[in-house]
Amino acid sequence: MKQYIPKALFCALAFIFINVEAGNAQVKGPAQTFIEKEIVYWDYHSVTIGDDYTIYVHVPPGYDTTKIQYPTLYITDGDWDKNPAINSFNMLRQDYIINEAIIVGIGYGERTNQRDRDLDPAKGSANFLAFIEKEVIPFIESKYRVTDDRTLSGYSRGGQFAAYALFNRPGLFNTVCIGAPANSQELVPYAQKYFADHKGLKARIFLGVGAYEHETVNNIALFKDYLLKQNLNDLDVETNTIPNASHGAAKPPVIQNGIEFAFCKKHKAITLPVSELEKDTGTYTLTGRTNKIKLYVQNGKLYFVGGGLPAELTPFTKDGFFQYENQKADIFFEPEGDKMYIMVSSNNQKPNRAAERVVLNGAAGN
Repeated sequence: MKQYIPKALFCALAFIFINVEAGNAQVKGPAQTFIEKEIVYWDYHSVTIGDDYTIYVHVPPGYDTTKIQYPTLYITDGDWDKNPAINSFNMLRQDYIINEAIIVGIGYGERTNQRDRDLDPAKGSANFLAFIEKEVIPFIESKYRVTDDRTLSGYSRGGQFAAYALFNRPGLFNTVCIGAPANSQELVPYAQKYFADHKGLKARIFLGVGAYEHETVNNIALFKDYLLKQNLNDLDVETNTIPNASHGAAKPPVIQNGIEFAFCKKHKAITLPVSELEKDTGTYTLTGRTNKIKLYVQNGKLYFVGGGLPAELTPFTKDGFFQYENQKADIFFEPEGDKMYIMVSSNNQKPNRAAERVVLNGAAGN
């Protein structure tokens, strides 16, 4: 197959250069399709709780034409929060290599909303968590092609429930996204109670909140600090504060940033000495074109310029670089004889030769 630079990546380079139902499943009727594409809902009676729920399911693009198994994202307040989650995947896949997921929203449909009962640990969270574990998850896993990689996301009272689930059923969810949790002062006590009887916790945890919720911002910081002090190798914690936002305005970006944390490929920057960066500097010509770019080091960072404003290349390995604004592309420098090439991989494809350093009289052009 002919190697080529993907169109989306080439545009980026152009900018660079020239600017069986299981368990207690109690489905009350067949799946019904919403007006929105690829969303179905199930009317479901819980034996655990003795109440009716609506379970919303959204499958990723191409689900019906593949045999791929997908991770799952379980969302509390599914009546409301399924849509921000679906929209988040739609937007994030434009900028990231994304691990597509089946979205499962747990809600109440046209019935009385019982979130204050189900999501409050002082009331019904124990039953609601048992309902998810013993009924919802087996039902989804019997109906859809899924892996055992599960994420739980909740906001406000749902965020409080997500924290409760993290410590009361560790391992049920690989990733837990805790958004603006109600009663955030309970976060550290939750953790302290857990670690009094446990030595480890294997989980990825995301916490997000609007900057104007000052007490919650502080409590999340204390919680993260406490977790990091446990020095656990299998624990990954990320926090995010949405500027100029309070509880309502912060909700969509917190949900999206949690999904980004859970499902998007993101590079982790490292620091390289200037001597390593300088090996890659010089003037390069785009493969098959006359456009040139110049790479140079300034203030300990590697930059390129090619007719527009300078842009930074950030290292994630000794020879691998990325741009924060285009994390779908990996950029590598590959020496061959007396030449240096820029290799580019987009969307996890095999790297392609994108540019060659100009050589003048046996020396790299400057």
